[in-house]
Amino acid sequence: MYILNEKEYIRNILVSNQKPAELSMGYLITLIAKYYFNNATDADSLSELVKKKLSDFEIENYQEYTYHKRIISICQGLFSENIDYRLKEREFVPIYIDEINLINMLPDDRQKKVMFTLFAVARYMECGGWINKKDSKGLSEIFKLANVTLTCAKRNELLHELYKNGYISFGKKIDNLNIQIELKASGETSYKIHEFKNIGNQYIANFKKGFKQCKKCGRVIKITGTNKQYCNSCSKAASAINNIKRIKKCRENKI
Repeated sequence: MYILNEKEYIRNILVSNQKPAELSMGYLITLIAKYYFNNATDADSLSELVKKKLSDFEIENYQEYTYHKRIISICQGLFSENIDYRLKEREFVPIYIDEINLINMLPDDRQKKVMFTLFAVARYMECGGWINKKDSKGLSEIFKLANVTLTCAKRNELLHELYKNGYISFGKKIDNLNIQIELKASGETSYKIHEFKNIGNQYIANFKKGFKQCKKCGRVIKITGTNKQYCNSCSKAASAINNIKRIKKCRENKI
């Protein structure tokens, strides 16, 4: 999960006392610890504060002992400076024109969407172009962001093509799937990613003529003569809701 403004995100969560379903416990613990870092004098006091905040969420089946070691490790990491205590506060992640020009040279939409996503994630990570993934699950997340659905074997084939042609490189360790790309942070900004969702579709909608994104779900839709803003599914759902509202209004007017 990639959050541009972590400070605003965790603040809203703490106010609501509700954990978003898509947010992992590890990331939630890290965000809470970073948010309250300046309020604690040491790792022990911070860990106690994190535990209290987690208990306030009343998460189903939550057991403090299950996450005790994780909480201690994160809090100690913050105070030892092994973990950056700062929360991200970004408005957007930029993609530069030189990067877009490189992406546009690729032979098909799948490679273009994946490469666009890799540039976005690498810049978000701020690790010198490295995207650190320990297993195939982490790699699947990249392809999901890129809106590219492939089997594991086909994903590897696509990445091998990018590697063979010099667009990406891999880490030397055989027990991970780390990818590195050369960020080209020069020239003007060609596109600003404000939301880490449907990144591949964002590329198609903005850089492939004749397409745009559905305003509701983010799917790619073909531009027609009409001013179409939604995909067929979202359009039908919106029509159904409007019909219900009209029927309700008619009934109210008859009373």
